Amino acid sequence: MRAFLAMTALAAAVSLPALAEDFTADTSLADNDRVVRSVNLEDLKALAVAEGHTITETGSYGETSVRATTPDGLIFHLIGTACDTDYADGCLGFMVQVRYDDDDSVTTDKINEANLTYAAVSTWWDEEGATIGVTRYVILDGGQRMENLKINLENALALGPLVADVIWPPADDSGN
Repeated sequence: MRAFLAMTALAAAVSLPALAEDFTADTSLADNDRVVRSVNLEDLKALAVAEGHTITETGSYGETSVRATTPDGLIFHLIGTACDTDYADGCLGFMVQVRYDDDDSVTTDKINEANLTYAAVSTWWDEEGATIGVTRYVILDGGQRMENLKINLENALALGPLVADVIWPPADDSGN
C-alpha cells in the first residue's frame, strides 16, 4: 500500500553505471565528541555513513543535501537549512526527512493524528506533489555534539515508519 517516494529513482540510479559522484565520507567528522555549530555536505555525509547508511545521492535539495538508504531500505534525506548566512559558514541547522507517496486513503485527519501522536517530528502532506513527509528539524545554535545529531537521525528514522502506520494502519492479522 505504501511506496517509498524515491524507490523508482533509486532503482534507476542502481541500474546506471557508476557516476563520478563521490559517496564516500570521512567518518572522523562524525566523532561523538565533536561539537558543531554548523554543518556542510561533508558533515551530513559523515553522519549518514557513520550510522551505517548508504548515500545514494547528494545535492537534490540544495548544495548541502544527502539522500541515503538505511540497511532496511528506508530512504531518507538530510537537508541543510539556514545555509551560508552572515552568522556562519555552512548550515545552521538541518532536516531529516522520510517521504512516502500518498494514495487515495490519505486524509487530513490521518496527517493531524500522526502529528499529535508523534510530536517529535512534523508530518506534512503535499497533495499536489502526492507526497507525505516526516521531518525532524535540528537547530545547531550554540553547538551540539555529533552524538546528539546521530540520536536525532536515529529518532527520525524510527518515527518515520511509525507515522506511516498511523496514516496507513497495518492490516489486523489477528483474524478479528
